[in-house]
Amino acid sequence: RASLDPTRADTMSPASVERCVGEFRATLTRGALPSSECVSFGVSKGLSLGIVAGAVLVKVPQISRIVANGSAKGLRVSMFRSEVLSGTVAIAYFARSGIALAAYAELFFILTQNLVILALIRGFRDGEKKNAKKGKNDANDRRAVVVAFAFAAHVATVALLAFGVLANVSDKALETLYNCTTAVLIAGRAPQIAANFRTKSTGELSFASQALMSLGSAARIFTTAQEGGGVSMLLAYSMSSFMNWAILAQMLLYSKGGSSGKKRGGKRKTN
Repeated sequence: RASLDPTRADTMSPASVERCVGEFRATLTRGALPSSECVSFGVSKGLSLGIVAGAVLVKVPQISRIVANGSAKGLRVSMFRSEVLSGTVAIAYFARSGIALAAYAELFFILTQNLVILALIRGFRDGEKKNAKKGKNDANDRRAVVVAFAFAAHVATVALLAFGVLANVSDKALETLYNCTTAVLIAGRAPQIAANFRTKSTGELSFASQALMSLGSAARIFTTAQEGGGVSMLLAYSMSSFMNWAILAQMLLYSKGGSSGKKRGGKRKTN
């Protein structure tokens, strides 16, 4: 797949990797300093492992916030759908290209959690109104059914896209689709940023999840550059990082107004 693969993560030869392992062992046993190349290699691999580990729970605070507050107010479906679409395409592209799994493993966890969030948005989009009505238990039971069906529908859609479409397109077509994921992310997150600006509130967006996404995307730029990522891969991660930090900045900027509004409306979870 060399013709498709401008972004291989295994840019160091096995001999170089073995040499770096020997240098790190010497650092531990004799206190000898490793070379700058091996330091960069070690930092990159450490960050990659940290990104993957963090991705396992990165959106859990967002999920728990929606459930605890019984609302998906202020969350734009387009942002999460764009992440699902671009993530599915990216996984398909990286897998076919033979890129090391460590370079994109976090996408699997983020994709799954985004599917859960989309299902919750469907179930809780009118959450505050439903909670105010009588028969709350019945409403909650119906909502659970809606969320379950929505999750199953989204999983089926992603599976169809991955195995029914992307698995059967040519290498060139898949590369073109991957190059379009940056535009998809912009189109998906721009409405969220615009809505936050218009309302001077970030609604039920989770600060913890957004902060982790921002830090992870910034770290991924470094690891991608260090491991020989191509221009399209660097551009996608850079644009994703920029928009993540823009949303995080809005959360900090509007937090005072948002917290005062929540005090008037009662106690709400703020993670």
